[in-house]
Amino acid sequence: MNKIKMIITDLDFSLLNNKRLISEYTKNVCRRCKECGIIIVFATTRPYRNTRIFYNSVKPDAIICHCGGSVYVDDKIIWQNDVNSNTSYKAFKNIVKDYPKIGIGVESEDGIFANFDISKYWDKIQYKYFDLENFPSKIVYKLIVELKHLDSIEKLKKYLPDDLYFEILEGNIGLILNKNATKWNGIKKLLEYYAIKEENTISFGDNDVDLEMIEKCGIGVAMENGNERIKAKAMYICKNNNEDGIAKWIEENIFEK
Repeated sequence: MNKIKMIITDLDFSLLNNKRLISEYTKNVCRRCKECGIIIVFATTRPYRNTRIFYNSVKPDAIICHCGGSVYVDDKIIWQNDVNSNTSYKAFKNIVKDYPKIGIGVESEDGIFANFDISKYWDKIQYKYFDLENFPSKIVYKLIVELKHLDSIEKLKKYLPDDLYFEILEGNIGLILNKNATKWNGIKKLLEYYAIKEENTISFGDNDVDLEMIEKCGIGVAMENGNERIKAKAMYICKNNNEDGIAKWIEENIFEK
């Protein structure tokens, strides 16, 4: 195994248990990594404000938010890929015309806005009601689509301009993002920033949004509770998120080597 210099981990259902907490055991393993000079990176679909709440538990060196829509080092943004507000408004307008019952939402600088109860899918999430007549005018990081009213995911893609792409998240929610906003692109920016090679990295994830980083990092580790697609692509599979899978894999495969 090459010398590991950077560990990148997804949060929900990966580093976080099902209570959305980081255990004391996992916190201690992460601290040991940092003491060994290993850079810790959170890579998540969450916005920065909802990722920052875990900062003091682990003190990550960098945070990739919005699937790569923004990358932070020491609280400073070093890379950003937002969604054009006018482009996204037009896309949603056409989607709603053909699917009037569809649930849609927007994540912007001011928070999450949706025309459906998004907390059914994202527990305890805070959001404000909106419709197309009061579409946010500030920076838009991602668009959100409730999938239950769609008869075909592929049909949704025809509404998207070339600078946007569609990603399924946790089965019931779809995200529309800037084409450059991927976790792997965010990782590449951090590799440049820290002058680290791909082969000296490990990534951990559980879902489709983690596939690319699992495939392209030096070592890709899927969660036992991850979907079958990511487990098929991973080099290793660790225990599930409720059993401190990431921390135990690190202890067994890095600290004991």
